Amino acid sequence: MADAFSPDLLTIILLGAGTAALIIVLVSVRKFFQFAPYAYPNARVMARKGKLLDRKQITEIIDAKEMEETYNLVEEVPDYKKYMDKFPFEKAMDMQLAETHELIANISPKMFKEFFEVLFSRWDIKNIKTIIVAKEMGVGLEEIKDATIPFGRLKKDVLDRLINSENIEEIAEVLKGTEYYGIIEDTIPLYKEKKIILPLEASLDKYYFDRWLETVSNISNRDVEVLNSLVSIQIDIINLKIILRSRIDDLEFKDIEDYLISGGRQLSPWKLKDLLGAEKIGDIVSMLEGTDYVDLLRDNISEYEKTGSVSALEFALDRYAMELGGMLSKRRPSTIGPILDFLTKKETEIKNLKVILRAKQEGFPPKIMRKMLLGGLK
Repeated sequence: MADAFSPDLLTIILLGAGTAALIIVLVSVRKFFQFAPYAYPNARVMARKGKLLDRKQITEIIDAKEMEETYNLVEEVPDYKKYMDKFPFEKAMDMQLAETHELIANISPKMFKEFFEVLFSRWDIKNIKTIIVAKEMGVGLEEIKDATIPFGRLKKDVLDRLINSENIEEIAEVLKGTEYYGIIEDTIPLYKEKKIILPLEASLDKYYFDRWLETVSNISNRDVEVLNSLVSIQIDIINLKIILRSRIDDLEFKDIEDYLISGGRQLSPWKLKDLLGAEKIGDIVSMLEGTDYVDLLRDNISEYEKTGSVSALEFALDRYAMELGGMLSKRRPSTIGPILDFLTKKETEIKNLKVILRAKQEGFPPKIMRKMLLGGLK
């Protein structure tokens, strides 16, 4: 009878153990190289997240009796103070957000370089839209300067010339040689015909999100899941805003179909076409049955009916996008998720500070302000 542990059997056991150990090592090494690019940026992001305003600080800002006290409480945050010393409140907030985007772009893995370049173009588009709206409303040069943010891909001299433009034709002329020229030029005829700026704004948004989708498709599979979810939510929100405003501006499907963005999360092209055929805002809300957006809009439609403005509906959609964006970003802690989660939280904080300031200027009580915040404050 052979020994219980013969040399051959011992060799097999040792080889098996060695193979198992090698597999464990290889898996560990693979995971290390997968997660290593995120270690430094995620550590930096966690440190920055610790500087975000907490519930107690936001409550103190809401409960401040005087406007000066409100400013002082925000100025206690060093990141905001350096801009509040130089700019009006809202511009100071946007400058800090733009600086945050720049910082995150600089510390993020190189594979996301193109993604953040697209994110920077968001500031160009925001500035172009702001200038177009301001010119349409007859706003003065100083006010336009205060409303524009000198971040993005457009050079400072181009931004200055845009601010000093007299009309949409001059704005298009200044943008010659940039990626935005064709977008504005192609939309001018409809703008002149309808005398509304929605097509101009929608065409810029479509360009931005089309580029964003193209960029996301070039990123690793592990990150695509997070990015695609975030982008597709934003696309649904933008499309719904365009559709809501198209009803207010009495635009037809043929006027606006080219500016709707494909790649949404819950609203397919045929669904968007149906929504554009609705005659009233209430009809649009009813047609969203079965989507995450129906209750959001239904809960706020009474405000639209009282004021005739869709801003309450748009705000509800923005709140949803922010909250869901933060939740989705947390699902992948070893990818770009924490970075996007921080950016979402930072943007939410800044939007909430703007909401609080405007609400105080309008004389809203603290109880109402709490309900107006993105993310809420119970």
